[in-house]
Amino acid sequence: MEKKLFKLTVTRVDQSVFSGNVVSVLLPAVDGPMQLLANHQALISPLKKGVIKIVKEDREVEEFEISYGTLEVSHNHATVLI
Repeated sequence: MEKKLFKLTVTRVDQSVFSGNVVSVLLPAVDGPMQLLANHQALISPLKKGVIKIVKEDREVEEFEISYGTLEVSHNHATVLI
Protein backbone atom coordinates (compact mmCIF):
# COMPACT_ATOMS: atom_id res chain seq x y z
CA MET A 1 0.00 0.00 0.00
CA GLU A 2 1.38 3.38 -1.01
CA LYS A 3 1.91 5.87 1.82
CA LYS A 4 0.29 9.24 1.33
CA LEU A 5 2.93 11.83 2.12
CA PHE A 6 3.26 15.58 2.09
CA LYS A 7 6.17 18.00 2.38
CA LEU A 8 6.69 19.66 5.76
CA THR A 9 9.04 22.55 6.49
CA VAL A 10 9.53 23.84 10.04
CA THR A 11 11.73 26.91 10.19
CA ARG A 12 12.89 29.68 12.49
CA VAL A 13 14.00 33.08 11.24
CA ASP A 14 17.65 32.07 11.56
CA GLN A 15 17.60 28.33 10.72
CA SER A 16 15.69 25.40 9.28
CA VAL A 17 14.45 23.04 12.00
CA PHE A 18 12.91 20.26 9.86
CA SER A 19 12.33 19.58 6.20
CA GLY A 20 11.08 16.36 4.67
CA ASN A 21 8.20 14.17 3.57
CA VAL A 22 5.86 13.17 6.38
CA VAL A 23 2.79 11.02 6.99
CA SER A 24 1.20 13.43 9.47
CA VAL A 25 1.84 16.32 11.82
CA LEU A 26 -0.04 17.30 14.99
CA LEU A 27 0.11 21.02 15.80
CA PRO A 28 -1.01 23.18 18.75
CA ALA A 29 -3.37 25.50 16.89
CA VAL A 30 -4.94 28.39 18.80
CA ASP A 31 -8.41 26.79 18.56
CA GLY A 32 -7.15 23.35 19.65
CA PRO A 33 -4.98 20.51 18.33
CA MET A 34 -4.85 20.20 14.54
CA GLN A 35 -3.67 17.15 12.60
CA LEU A 36 -2.56 17.43 8.99
CA LEU A 37 -2.47 14.57 6.51
CA ALA A 38 -1.59 14.48 2.81
CA ASN A 39 -3.69 16.66 0.49
CA HIS A 40 -5.07 18.83 3.30
CA GLN A 41 -7.03 21.85 2.12
CA ALA A 42 -5.21 25.17 1.99
CA LEU A 43 -5.20 27.18 5.21
CA ILE A 44 -3.31 29.63 7.38
CA SER A 45 -3.52 29.30 11.17
CA PRO A 46 -1.79 30.80 14.21
CA LEU A 47 -0.13 28.34 16.59
CA LYS A 48 0.22 28.56 20.37
CA LYS A 49 2.69 27.18 22.90
CA GLY A 50 2.88 23.41 22.72
CA VAL A 51 4.48 20.49 20.91
CA ILE A 52 4.63 19.77 17.18
CA LYS A 53 4.54 15.99 16.69
CA ILE A 54 5.75 14.79 13.29
CA VAL A 55 5.31 11.24 11.95
CA LYS A 56 8.00 10.86 9.29
CA GLU A 57 7.95 8.69 6.19
CA ASP A 58 9.68 5.82 8.05
CA ARG A 59 7.08 6.14 10.87
CA GLU A 60 9.70 7.59 13.24
CA VAL A 61 8.22 10.33 15.45
CA GLU A 62 9.98 13.65 15.99
CA GLU A 63 8.77 16.37 18.36
CA PHE A 64 9.54 20.09 18.75
CA GLU A 65 8.38 22.43 21.52
CA ILE A 66 7.24 25.84 20.33
CA SER A 67 6.18 29.07 22.01
CA TYR A 68 4.11 30.33 19.08
CA GLY A 69 4.08 30.21 15.29
CA THR A 70 2.16 30.32 12.05
CA LEU A 71 1.07 27.44 9.82
CA GLU A 72 0.49 27.70 6.08
CA VAL A 73 -0.74 24.78 3.99
CA SER A 74 -1.05 24.75 0.20
CA HIS A 75 -0.40 22.35 -2.67
CA ASN A 76 0.44 19.38 -0.37
CA HIS A 77 3.14 21.41 1.42
CA ALA A 78 2.89 22.64 5.02
CA THR A 79 5.17 25.39 6.30
CA VAL A 80 5.48 26.18 10.00
CA LEU A 81 7.22 29.43 10.96
CA ILE A 82 8.29 29.47 14.61
